[in-house]
Amino acid sequence: MSFIRGYYRLSLSGLTLIVFTVLIVLTSYLPVTIKKAPLSMRMTQLLTIALLWTMNVRVICSEKEKLRNFDGYFFPNHLSYLEVLTIFSIMPTRFLAKAEIRGWFAIGAIAAAVGCVFVQRGNKKDRKQARHALAQVATTPPITIFPEGTRGPGDQLRPFRHGAFEIVIENGSTYLPIAFIFSDLELGIWRHKENLIQALWRLNSQPKKVTVTVLPLEPQSTSPDDDPVTHAEKTRETLTAVLFPNTPPPTTG
Repeated sequence: MSFIRGYYRLSLSGLTLIVFTVLIVLTSYLPVTIKKAPLSMRMTQLLTIALLWTMNVRVICSEKEKLRNFDGYFFPNHLSYLEVLTIFSIMPTRFLAKAEIRGWFAIGAIAAAVGCVFVQRGNKKDRKQARHALAQVATTPPITIFPEGTRGPGDQLRPFRHGAFEIVIENGSTYLPIAFIFSDLELGIWRHKENLIQALWRLNSQPKKVTVTVLPLEPQSTSPDDDPVTHAEKTRETLTAVLFPNTPPPTTG
């Protein structure tokens, strides 16, 4: 039964992804906006809602308007592909994404169509160019940067990369820390030793509904004189207190 369930859900998700990819790429050429977001982003929002429904994932966010009215950068924790789908189902956003995503089937085309900024890991010159590109991108809709730089293990936050905060400080922008909490971490997480298909199969082959709770925290303003290291450490501590309330404060560095 689990095989049939997983095959059905992934097949339906794949078909939905292909159809919407065509629509999103085509609409990205149209100068049409809906509530300050390009039409291609609104199409992507519909796609994420459809995918979450197919995968039996429920999204809970009691402060959706706090997200929708925000102008700046989102800084969430990162465990899975589900954060991307979840935040986009609430409102359109763009992401700072690793360069290899640009070559992924369908997903890469969608990411480019909605204006994601790609960066090559380990390439300082490319990171500098990405930072310059982000400085030129409007922050309405907001830009999402995962300050851990990669997916976390689920039981703690990885050290936050200071570069994410340097970008915000250089622009004097505001950032919003966001906590994503999974009702079943084992089903929702995408572990580092897994490929995407394995992570998707684990979630989609079982009958349990997974709930993702989205908790936007307090917006943080910046000025050019601020220290990015201080911002990174403070934000990590704040998110840790929400995500792991029974653990000691994180070790910075």
